[in-house]
Amino acid sequence: MPLQYDNVVVFGPTGQVGGVTALEACRRGATVHLAMRDPTKPIPAISASEEQSGSFHRIKADLTNPLSVKAAIESSGAKAVFIYFVPSSDGLKNSLQAMKDAGVEYVVFLSSFSIEPHDEIRKIPSEELIPFFHAQIEVALEDLEMPFVALRPAQFATNLVGMGLDRSVTPWEAKVLHGDCPGDSISPVDIGRVAGAVLVEKPTEALKEVIYLCGPKLRSLDEQWDVVKRVSGKDIKVVHQTPEQYTTFLTARGVPPPIVAYLIVATKKERLDRMYGEPLYSDAVANIKKYSGYEPTSFEEFMAAQDLG
Repeated sequence: MPLQYDNVVVFGPTGQVGGVTALEACRRGATVHLAMRDPTKPIPAISASEEQSGSFHRIKADLTNPLSVKAAIESSGAKAVFIYFVPSSDGLKNSLQAMKDAGVEYVVFLSSFSIEPHDEIRKIPSEELIPFFHAQIEVALEDLEMPFVALRPAQFATNLVGMGLDRSVTPWEAKVLHGDCPGDSISPVDIGRVAGAVLVEKPTEALKEVIYLCGPKLRSLDEQWDVVKRVSGKDIKVVHQTPEQYTTFLTARGVPPPIVAYLIVATKKERLDRMYGEPLYSDAVANIKKYSGYEPTSFEEFMAAQDLG
């Protein structure tokens, strides 16, 4: 029988996925401890009235600090936690050990679609930055024999505008490297709903379960920008760039050069066509309703809810 958890900790509730995870876990009857470096910060996904009326408790904790993690878990009494990737030299192993020592028996980890089903997570090369970083945390959880669910969502719908839209010029410009590369534009709300659901109810008794998540329609990058323009009504010029131009654009926006170099290679059409192959893609779309009970959010619905300014 699946295990039920009515007392949980959510690390990173101010994030676009973490906040929804906390809200969904509370909706499903759990007491939710909101673990934050700064407990006074606003939580965009949870309104003040929802926080006051729900079973939420703010606690101070830094996911990279094992002592603060252990103290937070002990004060909460929770047995299940939600975590996400943060840079650390040990793949968060010391913090995970602190959780285990404090009584945690189950973890939901926001991993990455860039780890493909056939990948051996211990053999992913370090130059494959995004899958490598996420794999290190999965490895740490395996080594500690902590039961966990690894959620592997694909292209966040927020990334398109967040990374590619240049508002410093008139008209605004969408900087596009590989216009033909496919993307699924999954809503972070859908990811958070799944995370909250499986945090409260562990889906299986397996030591490790991997759940891929995708948005309900594949489109090329150019087609995604067509949706943004149509739904927002904004005058946006799509500018196709060379790798050199795209590197200059992203690094100027604060993206570390090694990440940019990885993205240039990782977002080529032939690679993404393989990653979105069947039956993985269809299963990943179906997993949203399977685990959360909600229908997947279309990219049009997601954009209609956004304020581009």
